[in-house]
Amino acid sequence: MRTLSQWLKYIETAHTQTIDMGLARVSKVFNRLSLNYANTCVVTVAGTNGKGTTCRFIEQACIQAGYKVGVYSSPHIENFNERIRLQGQDAPDDVLSDAFARVYQAANHYQQEEIVSLSYFEYATLCALVVFADASLDVCLLEVGLGGRLDATNIIDANIGVITSIGLDHQSYLGNTTELIAAEKAGIIKPKQKVVIGYANMHESVQHKLKNLNNTFLAREIDFGIESAPIENSNQNEISHMGWLNVHQEKLQFDVSSTNIPPQNVLTAIACLQLISRHFACDDALLLPIEQIRKLIQNVSMPGRLQTLSHLPNIILDVAHNEDSAKYLVGRMQQIQYKQCHIVIGMLKDKNIEATIDCLAELNAKWYCSDLPTERGEKAARLAKSVESHGQFNQSFNNVTLALQQAIHNYGTNDIILVVGSFILASECMIAIKELAIESTLQGK
Repeated sequence: MRTLSQWLKYIETAHTQTIDMGLARVSKVFNRLSLNYANTCVVTVAGTNGKGTTCRFIEQACIQAGYKVGVYSSPHIENFNERIRLQGQDAPDDVLSDAFARVYQAANHYQQEEIVSLSYFEYATLCALVVFADASLDVCLLEVGLGGRLDATNIIDANIGVITSIGLDHQSYLGNTTELIAAEKAGIIKPKQKVVIGYANMHESVQHKLKNLNNTFLAREIDFGIESAPIENSNQNEISHMGWLNVHQEKLQFDVSSTNIPPQNVLTAIACLQLISRHFACDDALLLPIEQIRKLIQNVSMPGRLQTLSHLPNIILDVAHNEDSAKYLVGRMQQIQYKQCHIVIGMLKDKNIEATIDCLAELNAKWYCSDLPTERGEKAARLAKSVESHGQFNQSFNNVTLALQQAIHNYGTNDIILVVGSFILASECMIAIKELAIESTLQGK
């Protein structure tokens, strides 16, 4: 019996292509596994940004409402186990090892049928589905990895589909326009499915799919949304953000001015709760009493999203890796008081690096650009060239630890260090933080 570590090493090399989209292989193995989801409300969440935080809010609400919930998300920051959660807790090693063994058996030794080669993500997705089926969940949340139509998570016809946002990302796989990308993400929409559209100005391809399949749906700016207004008597031009949702012809309101996750994702999640409540015919229209929802809004957070480490509050970790997520991050950073910002950045080469850095450059920071230890990782030189176009201080490093060390060396009293650009960067920084005596270094300045 392989350990989890051994299984992860195996699935990293089991398939020739790192990204190999399509449902034929994964569907074949899924059918061989004969998993039962008949009594589970399955929610598939697609979108350019906001999938993880939307899932996190729904997950926490389901737990508080007394429902057994599982979440499959990707990628992870520190441990693979983060991808598969049961009741808010990472799945244990032995549970994952057993699930991988069953997927392997179904792919390679199923009666007299052909061997099926699975990619890393396909193995991980099927592993999650095995774990969730064994757990007899009430609610199963599946975060799409890439796109939607051809993503491995789309092998299940979910009861509820959610599209959080549409932006330019993964263009080489999804298309070079938001309309083409929207069409790919709309591939999760199935007949008889209830749908939440979490962004305004719905694309024609999404509208066409909903109309063609006659889906029941909730859409931003029609059924829910956010209203912003200046706060009276504020000396700092502060803005209040009030979320709203129409329920039984009543407009419910929620203060989302100080959430730990993007307000639009909070409202998208609450709209989804309304559909989950209908699925289970609950007494509470949003699965929970309104006051509990309001408390959740203030308390739910997500690792890697504006994450401040409890023992290192001067370091902020954020996995923003495209233009839209960078814009949001800049807005939040501008609400924080600090003397100097030091940005440690590393990105994947298939991202729109220049557009992302253009957004982040509004922070007027000192930059520490790093290579990433993966074939998809871009070299620091390209990042540095983009930073140089803004005339800001920058240095390049061939590994993340060195970049972080230099940022710490230059760190001054009341400064802040922002680690941004990729899940891989966040993971490497977490490793470096554990290995280096950073806490005492920062506190001594």
